Amino acid sequence: MASLGVLILAGCSGGDTDVDAADANGWSQEFAGAEVNVLAEATANSDIIAELAPAFTKMTGIEVNVETAPFAQLVQKVTLGFSTQQGDYDVVSIPYDYLGAYAGSGYLEDFSALMSANADRVGPGFSADDIIPGLWDTASVWDGTTYGMPSNSAVTMMFYRKDLFENEAEKAAFKDAYGYDLAPATTWEQYRDNAEFFTRGAGDHLAGETLSEPVYGVTIAGKRHEASVFEWLNYANAFGGGVVSPDGNLIVNSSESVSSLEYMSSLGEFAPPGYTSATWDEVTAQLQQGVAAQALSWGDTAGVMEDPDQSAVVGKMGYADVPVRHEGNTHHALHGAWSYTISKDAADKDAAYLFVAWAMSADVQKEIGLRGGVPATVSAFEDPELVAAFPSWPQQLASLENALARPRNAQWPQMLDQLMLQVSNALVGDATAQQALDDAQDEITSVLGDELPLTAF
Repeated sequence: MASLGVLILAGCSGGDTDVDAADANGWSQEFAGAEVNVLAEATANSDIIAELAPAFTKMTGIEVNVETAPFAQLVQKVTLGFSTQQGDYDVVSIPYDYLGAYAGSGYLEDFSALMSANADRVGPGFSADDIIPGLWDTASVWDGTTYGMPSNSAVTMMFYRKDLFENEAEKAAFKDAYGYDLAPATTWEQYRDNAEFFTRGAGDHLAGETLSEPVYGVTIAGKRHEASVFEWLNYANAFGGGVVSPDGNLIVNSSESVSSLEYMSSLGEFAPPGYTSATWDEVTAQLQQGVAAQALSWGDTAGVMEDPDQSAVVGKMGYADVPVRHEGNTHHALHGAWSYTISKDAADKDAAYLFVAWAMSADVQKEIGLRGGVPATVSAFEDPELVAAFPSWPQQLASLENALARPRNAQWPQMLDQLMLQVSNALVGDATAQQALDDAQDEITSVLGDELPLTAF
């Protein structure tokens, strides 16, 4: 298949175009000569958008500059840029849990007005209705106002080495040791049993081979970092704990939350050395390298598992629901969606909006999928070519249907700081899970003050 960039460029005139008219593709050239500066997380999606951006420029005359940064550095850049009103970035892709902080501070443009004003300027490939419905409220709506457009559909899943789980010798050995059949875990008890079973040292046998290096039953993001908090929330949600209850009260140190952190800590026995310095980058690399038999990870990392240029486990990885505490419980993944937002200080908000709409158009979203990114549209996830190419996609869709969101209140950044500190303290052994979460509860209560109970999510 020809790349989208080639197809679009081939359909555009190389001559001068009336800047007050839309070209043959339906995208207005009214803002030709405008420049849009974009800041986004350093992910496959962002790289792909940057590669395709010249096609957008060819159609609209709008120049696009895409800058990327890792998660933590991006949040720092965004916060500094907004608070100082420097106007360095027109379009900013933000994690949804920062939406309340940025929207509540007046940094973001009302997106609904831009959508209405530019409805006749976008091409036929864009439809807001095509964006996965459940993402809108989570990623882009705050206190009744739409402040952006969901830019990806990141969601957690369980990754596991299906070749190991399907090996007959391993199945027989597991049945002898644990008394039940080896299978991808559906409960956390099974997950821990699987982690223990598949932890092998150099010289041990695994699936008929003698290991030259150790293999671990699980890998964990345990660094003092957002990654460890987000991983813990998967356990906490399943145990009935978390950060905020449905009625808006803090439950950080509830018995369920404490039990979930104790459980997460217990998995460290079966994880690679140094897991308390690992983020999702290390988890992804260890899965790719065949170092671990299972892990929780984000759906947007599944593409690299199937890339023969960078993965040793092509065709060997399976994808399943995040486990539950007890059989019969509802499986819940964790949303990780981001949103394209437009700064109040954007130089040309209409041009910025056209870029966002183009990035979310059907052809671009399909190309993101074809190149290993994660789209956010129904049409892309249901596209037969993409479904055939990416074995993780049916599971990603299923996980999106039952995913839970992190808190999005304006104080979330300060809350996250405390959770990063205290989850890390528990994982490295500087505090018990109870002590760590008691401290987190106390500090977060102080941060929130009169805001409790929280009502806006």
